[in-house]
Amino acid sequence: MVRWDCPPRCLSPHVLPTRSHYETLTWHLPNGDEKARVLKWTCDCGPTLYELCQVGELRLIRRTERVPGEPAIDESDRWQAPEADAMWIALLHGLVR
Repeated sequence: MVRWDCPPRCLSPHVLPTRSHYETLTWHLPNGDEKARVLKWTCDCGPTLYELCQVGELRLIRRTERVPGEPAIDESDRWQAPEADAMWIALLHGLVR
């Protein structure tokens, strides 16, 4: 008999493991002066959380890694919405990291 959690613990998508041919994103320290609006996010049940963020006219992916002490936060390059959305989907499918 399968036992289901109600409600399910994980409501956001999980990032698939990286594929053998994945591409590496360039990660930067965040610019603390800018306000980013979070559009989408991955499940936070694991050690790394990803967020698709909007800053002005551009979008970026924010990575938060839970490490001992303070969490490590990095941000990707910035792209126009169509390219950022494609990168987000690639991230979810393990094609970029």
